Amino acid sequence: MKTSFEPLLMLALFIACATQTVAADKFPPGWIPLSMLDDKPTWSEVREVKDRIHLYLPDDDKPVRGVFACFVFHSGDPRELANLWNFALVTVPWPFEYDLGVNDKRNGRYKVGHESQDMGLLLRYLEHAAKKLNRPELSKVPLVGWLGQNGSRLCADLFERAPERVLAWSDSFPNRLRQYPEMTKKVPFPFAWEVSKADLRTGTRTYKKDPHPPADLSCRATTYGHGHGIYSKFNFFMFYLDRCIQARMPETMPLPGQVVKLKPALRQNGWVGDFDPIGSWNPIAPAKEGKLKEAKYPVWLPDEYAAWSWRAYHSSCTDLKITGPRHPYSKIDGKWGGNGACGLGYGGYLSAKKEHILSANVKGDYEKVLFQDGNQVLGETTSQPWTLPPRKLQPGLRVLFAVGVKADGSRAASKPAMVIVK
Repeated sequence: MKTSFEPLLMLALFIACATQTVAADKFPPGWIPLSMLDDKPTWSEVREVKDRIHLYLPDDDKPVRGVFACFVFHSGDPRELANLWNFALVTVPWPFEYDLGVNDKRNGRYKVGHESQDMGLLLRYLEHAAKKLNRPELSKVPLVGWLGQNGSRLCADLFERAPERVLAWSDSFPNRLRQYPEMTKKVPFPFAWEVSKADLRTGTRTYKKDPHPPADLSCRATTYGHGHGIYSKFNFFMFYLDRCIQARMPETMPLPGQVVKLKPALRQNGWVGDFDPIGSWNPIAPAKEGKLKEAKYPVWLPDEYAAWSWRAYHSSCTDLKITGPRHPYSKIDGKWGGNGACGLGYGGYLSAKKEHILSANVKGDYEKVLFQDGNQVLGETTSQPWTLPPRKLQPGLRVLFAVGVKADGSRAASKPAMVIVK
C-alpha cells in the first residue's frame, strides 16, 4: 500500500462537506459533493473511481444503525457488510488523485497553503448528508472505521471529538494507537500483518515492532501464506467488527436523530489469545479467568465466537482446508479478489432456508475432523470424503473452518471460509 502522503490529508477528500451552492468548476478547501452509490456497479468498477467518495445506504426507508467508513481496497465488497449490519457505507478511493491538504489538484492547483483537515470534517459531512437526505440518524449513529494502517491519528482525533460514537477501528498500527491509552482501553481495534516463509520454517517471529502490549482492547493476527497487502485482511476485520457490533450495539435503537448509547467494551467480558506462537492451535481463554496472564503477546477478542474464529484465521495449518460451502480466500486465474474468492462477493449470499454441505480437504494423519461455525461444533466425521450431511446455517456472517484431531489428542484448525447467510 502506498503511504506517500498523510492519511489525515487523504481523509479530508471525502469528509469535507459544503453547505453552500458552488459552481461545478470550483472546489474550495473543505468541500466535496455528496455522491450516492447504489448496488449496480461491481466493486472493481467502484475501485476505479478516484475523483469522489460515495455514500451507500442499504435501505431507502429503514434508518441505518451506524456508519462504516473504509478505503476502497482490492478486497471483498463492503456493501455486503453494510447490508448485513444495516450500516451506511462511506467509500474512500485509493490512491487519491488529490487531497485537500497542501496539494489540491482538482483545479490544477498545488500547494494552496490551507490547513490540513481533520475528523471534524467527517462529522460535518454526516450532518450535511443527514439534512440533505432527510436521514437524521446519520448525525448520531456509531462509527466503524477501516482507513488503512496509518489511520491511527484519525481514530484518535475522532475519539477526541466524539468518543461516544467510535464503536471499533481496524487496521491501524498498534504501537501508534497506544499513544492514546484512554482510547485503546475503550475502543476495540484489530490489526493484521503477514509472516514470511522463513518465519514459518523456523517458527520464529521477526516482525514485532510494537512493544509487549498492555491489557487493552487490541487484537493482532497473521495473514499466513499471503504477501504484503490487503488480501485476506478483509475477512479478519469483517468478522472481528461483526462481533464488536453485536457486542456493543443496543438491543433497541432510539428514534432517528437521537443519541445511540453503545454498550461499553470491557476487557473482562471478552476473550484473550496468545498471538506469539507460530502454529495451528494458538491458546484462547475467557479474559476473566486469567489463564493467559503469562501470554507472550496477548490479544483481546469481543466474545468466544470471535476467539475461535481468530484462532482459525491465525492458524499456520496447511494440511486442512475447508472446501464447502464456499472456498476460503484464494486466487482465481492468478489474481486476487476474483468473484467469490473471499467467500464474500457482493450478492453471493447463502440462503438460510436451504441446506448446505460442509466439506474439507484433509492431508494430515487426523483421526477425525470437526466442522465448526466459530465456537459451535456443527458435526464431525472420521473418514473420507470428510463431509457432513446437508444442514442449514444460521443467518449472519459465519466463520466456517475444520478442526483436525490426531491420535494423541492434538488439534489443528484450518484457515476459515467466511460466508454471509440470509
